[in-house]
Amino acid sequence: MFPELVTDLLKDGYKVSFSAPGHSMYPTIMANETVVVGPVEPSAVRKGDIVLFRSNGSLVAHRVMGIVKDDKASEYSTLLKSFCPEEGPSACASLDGGDCPSIQSRFFILRGDAARTFDEPVTAEQVLGKVISLERNGKVVNPYSLKHKLTCWAHRWASRLKR
Repeated sequence: MFPELVTDLLKDGYKVSFSAPGHSMYPTIMANETVVVGPVEPSAVRKGDIVLFRSNGSLVAHRVMGIVKDDKASEYSTLLKSFCPEEGPSACASLDGGDCPSIQSRFFILRGDAARTFDEPVTAEQVLGKVISLERNGKVVNPYSLKHKLTCWAHRWASRLKR
């Protein structure tokens, strides 16, 4: 019920906020921090953005590591083969979606900051919104600010040195 409510609110143009339950975006987003997500058009999503998407009925917020346009789909055939018909990704290589009904104009390659592997490619229709801010210790944090990025970088290196 919660994923459907969030989906409807974002599609209607509202911002939503909720507590992040997992550790997949650590240290950018800590477990149980409040995440504020605003609606976004998939065409406005850029590499480095943190997007909220639906996957198997769940909501997931992960960072965009790459954007694959349909005309380049054949270069990513191993990642995209599950989205294309039996003829393969080359059948889906046209910008208008061609013969592949599940392909929009873009695929998003996503990964949690704490993960070493990529998620399965996400279609444009799965993208619901973009993380616009976090609430950490009573303060609003911009996850795209240089200060926040440097803090996360320092935290990652400190964690590596502890090992």
